[in-house]
Order: sequence, then C-alpha cells, then structure tokens
Amino acid sequence: MNGSFFNRFITAGIVIAIGVVFFLNQTGIISTQLSIGEIISNFWPLILIVIGLKGICSRDSYKHGGGFWVMMIIGVVFLARNMGWSDWSLGDIIPYIWPIIIILVGINMLRKPSRSKRKKHEPPSDDWKSYDGYTEGEIPPAPPLHPGPTDPFPPEHAQEQAGPVKGAPFQQNSFEGGKSKVNLEKDQPIGNVWKEQAKQHYRDQRKEWKQKFREQRKEWKNEKNHYSGKSEWWNNDPNTQTRSNFIGDIHIGHDYWELQPINISHFIGDTVIDLTKAQIAYGETKITVSSFIGDVKVYVPNDYEVGIHVQSSVFIGDVKFLGKKEHGMFKSMDMASPSYADADKKIRLVVSSFIGDVRVTRVG
Repeated sequence: MNGSFFNRFITAGIVIAIGVVFFLNQTGIISTQLSIGEIISNFWPLILIVIGLKGICSRDSYKHGGGFWVMMIIGVVFLARNMGWSDWSLGDIIPYIWPIIIILVGINMLRKPSRSKRKKHEPPSDDWKSYDGYTEGEIPPAPPLHPGPTDPFPPEHAQEQAGPVKGAPFQQNSFEGGKSKVNLEKDQPIGNVWKEQAKQHYRDQRKEWKQKFREQRKEWKNEKNHYSGKSEWWNNDPNTQTRSNFIGDIHIGHDYWELQPINISHFIGDTVIDLTKAQIAYGETKITVSSFIGDVKVYVPNDYEVGIHVQSSVFIGDVKFLGKKEHGMFKSMDMASPSYADADKKIRLVVSSFIGDVRVTRVG
C-alpha cells in the first residue's frame, strides 16, 4: 500500500469519524454526556497510536520502525487504561519493552541493506542517469566575477602589472589603512599594494570582532552567575548524594536508613523511595529525581511531624499526591501536605519526567 495514501486515509478517517459523532450528538440521534475536555483526556493516546501506524507504514520505516512500534504500544496501554479495559501502567510494561526493542533492531538490520551491498548495485558513473529540471538548449555562461586583489589585471593594465611603478601614483612610504599604517616601498607593484591593504583591513575587522565577542561572552557569564541560584531542577549542594542508572529500577529504603539530600538520574526504569524506615532530619531535605521513562513512587510515613512538598513536571503520565490525582499530558503539579509550613521535618520532592507516573502515598 502506498504510504502517502495510507497516511491520508488514516488522518481523513479520524477527522470524518469525529465530525460524524458530533453531528449525530447535535441532531439527537445519539446522546453522549462527554465534553470536549473529557474526550481529549480519554482518547489522547490515539495520537501516539496513529503516529506509530503512520511511521510503520511509511517508506522509511526501516530506519525508525522500532521507535514507532514502541510509540504505538505505549498508546495502546494508555488508551486501555483510560477506557478501563486494563489497569496496566507504563512501569508494568517497561520490562517487556526493551527486549522487544532489541528484537525490532535485529529485524531492521535484516531489512536494511548494508552500505557495501548498496554500493555494488549502484550504476557506474558513466551510465545513463535522469535528472530533474532538465532543459533543452545550451546553458548560458555564468556572469564574470569582479576581479580581486590577487587576480590578474585586465589587458589595459598589463603594463602596470609587468613592472614596478616608479614615482607616481605612490610616492609616500606609508599610508593610512584603517586604524594602522601599511609601509610601502617606492618600487612596490600595485598588485602587492592592494594585497597588503586587504590584509590590513582583514586584521582590523578581526580585531574588532574579537573585542565584541569578548564583551558578549562576559555579559553572558554575568547573567548566568546572576540566575544560577534560582534553578529548582537540580541540587548543587556538595553534601548531596548522587545516584544514576541507565536501564533498571532504583529502590531506596529496603532497610532502616538515614535520609540525606539526594539527586537521582534515571533513563529507563522505576524509582521507588521508601521513607517509612528513614531517619528524617529536622528542617528541609530535598530529593531530586530526573528520569526519561518510568514511574516515580514515594512512600511517606503517616507522621504529623513530617510534611512533604512535591514539584513535578511530566509530559505523559499521571500524578497522584496523597489521594489527589491528575492525568493526561503536559502535567505540572506544585502541592504540599497540610500544615507543611509548620512541620518539623520537611521533604521537598522535585520530579522531572518525560513518560511515567508520579505517586506519593502515605503509609501507616
């Protein structure tokens, strides 16, 4: 099937279906209580499914086929969860996604010919080739370029090029060339004079550009130092612990432990932090989690002395904080537990994730 026709067919079919549903709802043939906001919040995974299908059926699917398959699977999981068909989350399917990615990469390697084989099948350079935009007749020659300082002189100035010029027009030993002087000999040819003048002009321009560049770089550094203390997405405290992982889960708090400021950097996998067995210090302790794909789960003890403040930014996924839940795309939450300002032990959780859920639950 032609990829462009399939893309147009899918896009047109979705638009027609949406229009038919709204038309039947307005005429009273069908009655739905869903608003536009509810429809978008429930059926937004169809966007991922459609993009995945269009990518798989495109001509260049051998280049990015694995990514389109993963996107379509993620869309199916979110759609099934929104419609109540399944209670699977993204964290449940991640252990199955990366083996599928490896399989798809292998399939793409079989489908995509190697460069050496493609070069063998390429026609030789002297074979007939077709070119777009072919026009009959002779192609007019390009216009002549303006001669530069190093180009040969026109015929009428051949005599001046052949030998040095004595006396006029240059009798002085030096002349002003921009900001500095260019020294000349009495018997120096005109071509060399032009060359020296061009070099001197280039040096002056380069010096002026360097000066401007230094000033702009100094300005940028001052602005960076001025705003560096306002960043909220990473803890630069030298006493902060750092944990990083590429693929796999990070689980902190299996046994009794002492909570300290910590930065967690994660690519694919879940991050679980159990604070029920943690010794929490008085004051505010900051926990920063940055991940690409995966859920972030934090368990907080049900203690009146412990307060938690959550700042989360999630592109795709749900955010659940002490019973309050938000789901959809482009979700940002900034919430705190009751009487957080008066709590003796404060925990500030900062989460930045692309795809995944954020859950903060009280235990006990």
